[in-house]
Amino acid sequence: MGHLQHDAPRAAEALGLVETYSYLSGASGKRYLFTSVPEESLSDYPGAVAVRTSARRNGRRIVWVGEIDPLGFEHGAAIGRKSRRMETFIHLLAREPDARRAVIRDLRNSVDVATPLRVPREAAE
Repeated sequence: MGHLQHDAPRAAEALGLVETYSYLSGASGKRYLFTSVPEESLSDYPGAVAVRTSARRNGRRIVWVGEIDPLGFEHGAAIGRKSRRMETFIHLLAREPDARRAVIRDLRNSVDVATPLRVPREAAE
């Protein structure tokens, strides 16, 4: 089973953008770069893979993964319970429909594992 790695790229850390960029890893072990966006702006990102995560005691879990169509509508399914502390992320690098479906499938297969809470890199080392 894949591990969902919720960490920021080193470049994002250097620029002070840790809260903006994160990697999510799928069941395959591939890492996908995601950008944090406001929930209400998802329709502004047609062609993006979108993920909603929910805070849990032991980390964050993906509760929805899907795609934003060319008209800005969401296509996906809930795969967990929402909470009051939600984060929304988009992945813009899967440009073709088949690539987006592969990312969605890979992430969906990893939802049984909680994403760790963000820990500053120096605290983790």
